[in-house]
Amino acid sequence: MMRTRGQKLAAWPVAAAFASVLMVGCAEETPVQEAQDEGTETAAAMLNETVTFENEVTEVHGPSLFTVGDEDTPVVGFDAAAAGLEDGDRVEVTGTVRQIVLTDVEAWGGFDFDQDENNYLVERELDLGVVAENVQAVPEE
Repeated sequence: MMRTRGQKLAAWPVAAAFASVLMVGCAEETPVQEAQDEGTETAAAMLNETVTFENEVTEVHGPSLFTVGDEDTPVVGFDAAAAGLEDGDRVEVTGTVRQIVLTDVEAWGGFDFDQDENNYLVERELDLGVVAENVQAVPEE
């Protein structure tokens, strides 16, 4: 079956819209989330690696814990409250990927988590998170 020029041109907007949806969806995944989605081998290979990524703060859980991205990748070890971070802010995060085990996370940085942070980290036990070395607010364009 041959397509006419009009049919070919009509397909472009549909393809462009589909591609933009894919790009927007991927833009909100963190490298940690992508590794977990790809499976245990990829996630294991990411352990102890330093990552830098930009994403949106999805929730500030307390003074030493906030989450970013589609599936709330935990970021610990940065005083989000003192920095004035709020839900919806864009940040650039640099840190080390670690598996969340509350006692280990507390030992890495001598963190003193409040009860809400403790509860959240226990719920996310064995997931991957990022122990932050640097967090910068990204100015709105």
